[in-house]
Amino acid sequence: MSYNIQNWELIQSNKNTGTAKLKCPACTDTRKNKQDRSLYVNFNSGIGKCFNDGCNALFFRDSIEKSIVNDNYVLPSQEWHNYTNLSDALVKYFEERKINQYTLKKFNITEERFYQPAHNKEVNNVVFNYFEGDVLVNKKYRSGDKKFTQSKSGKPIFYNINSIIGEEEAYIVEGEIDVLSFDEIGVYNVISIPNGANDNDNYWINSEKYLNGIKKFYIATDNDASGNNVAEKIAQRLGRYRCERIIFDGKDANEDLKAGVLRTTYRNCKKYPVSGSFTTEDLIDKMMDLYNQGLPNCIEVKNPAFGGLNGIFKLMYGHLVVGTGIPSHGKSNFTEWLVLNYLLENDVKASFFSPEHQPMELHMSTFVQKVIGKNYFFEIDGTPRCSKIELMQFHQWANQKLYLTSPENGEFANWDWIFEKFKEQIYSFGINIFVIDAWNKVEFTGNKTERENITRTLSRLTQFAQQNNVLIIVIAHPTKMKKEDGVYERPTLYDVSGSADFRNQTHDGYCIYRYFGDDGYTTFTNLKTKYSFQGEIGESIEYDYHKPSGRYYPKGGRPQTESLLQKNETPIEIETAPFPMIALEDVKTVFDNDLPFNTNNDETDQVPF
Repeated sequence: MSYNIQNWELIQSNKNTGTAKLKCPACTDTRKNKQDRSLYVNFNSGIGKCFNDGCNALFFRDSIEKSIVNDNYVLPSQEWHNYTNLSDALVKYFEERKINQYTLKKFNITEERFYQPAHNKEVNNVVFNYFEGDVLVNKKYRSGDKKFTQSKSGKPIFYNINSIIGEEEAYIVEGEIDVLSFDEIGVYNVISIPNGANDNDNYWINSEKYLNGIKKFYIATDNDASGNNVAEKIAQRLGRYRCERIIFDGKDANEDLKAGVLRTTYRNCKKYPVSGSFTTEDLIDKMMDLYNQGLPNCIEVKNPAFGGLNGIFKLMYGHLVVGTGIPSHGKSNFTEWLVLNYLLENDVKASFFSPEHQPMELHMSTFVQKVIGKNYFFEIDGTPRCSKIELMQFHQWANQKLYLTSPENGEFANWDWIFEKFKEQIYSFGINIFVIDAWNKVEFTGNKTERENITRTLSRLTQFAQQNNVLIIVIAHPTKMKKEDGVYERPTLYDVSGSADFRNQTHDGYCIYRYFGDDGYTTFTNLKTKYSFQGEIGESIEYDYHKPSGRYYPKGGRPQTESLLQKNETPIEIETAPFPMIALEDVKTVFDNDLPFNTNNDETDQVPF
């Protein structure tokens, strides 16, 4: 596929924001209709594309090569042209999958011998070349026995990203062969996630400017459990309101292409029901699941350190939760311990907005303590200090699971900023759980009364949680604290600052209350659960506190002291890798498409092409 890359400076317009349709400087002079505005330009993203079939020029404001350097990526060798001679066996393999040689040449498919870590030697590979503009930014090497590697430190980005520039709709598939399959039926605005059914922040961030202008996404990942799972994550990031799910007859686009039905099945779409109006047709699948499987799934914590918490309090995605408690009673600490266990036990991510806990590195150290089970700074009560190796193990686990949110560059944390930041984090990182700690640290805007601001903001939070199927936990201080015999009473949601709406509008709520003294302990109390199957309102559980780690455990029991990452421990050389990054070439994914072609007679390679 050749690209007609043009100089951004040739674009003639007084605009510098928004989008525009303009005359194309690359082809207007050679056309009969010199008034045709065939050039689409997105000034916000700095990209443009001419839709004249004889031109197809692409314009980029920012240098792709410069962005590679700035982001510490490494360009692979640009000499891919030397490997475009494809073996008869490889061409035959693709032809058996109804992908012809013209399509292979169009997508610059190459065939190369390259080192495969799984084999610990060079083997023959089919190579999918990743272009951004006309720059080769990454290469994926796939061996005949379905092992793969990528260019070391190449730029993660969607495959075939150029195809969606200027488009209003885009199709997202799970593999490069599915992109080629769509091309065979004349559907060209198709991109593929680069790592099979794996979800990763980096390629979303690197592709954001190309995705921002798309109005409708058709999610065409594989028709299996892992494909459905990644489809949910894609819809979560992009917003369900602009996504539809394609349901293939077979497993994927290529299977339907081979069966001769892809031209029909790619139109078999199901909308994500977020428009606000629903019929039984929208809900019947979920209704049948509910009938067959029973009550909806709740978020339960499996760690025995929480005792019988699941029996009295469980959470659900799509809910707004308020946690309250008297200052210094541990409501933030317990909430962090609870959310960390959700992250450890499930494939989810969390973002904490905690302006009271600064600097951020100090706040992050408290997460380390809870996960590792040791104090970050000191040996306490016979529990040794967290080691550097344990710190690096936490780093490897938390790097794309746990996020801290904080204003920077003069930003001001009001509620509009919070909602914009949450939307950005859903797209860029796929966040499932948001924690706001605390309510009074976010400013209101406008001239409304405090009661009006509280009511409106709680409504926005509730709607945001429901529309994006995320869990939002707000930590809120009580103001109506009552004393009896010199001791503060346990607060309720009605006691939270400013309004009874903290009880009336939220789905769920809890209180953390601490009893001081030599035999002091902490209680968790269910103040509200939306549905009866979520727990027992008014019921409490008592916990002791492990001072070295900041963990909680059932009152009278024994504290957990082992690292919660023990099952995932990876040896780390501290001296040579103070902040180790995983090289792309070391990541392995199994592809479902076999490559039974053979151009190598060395049977020891175990690679059939």
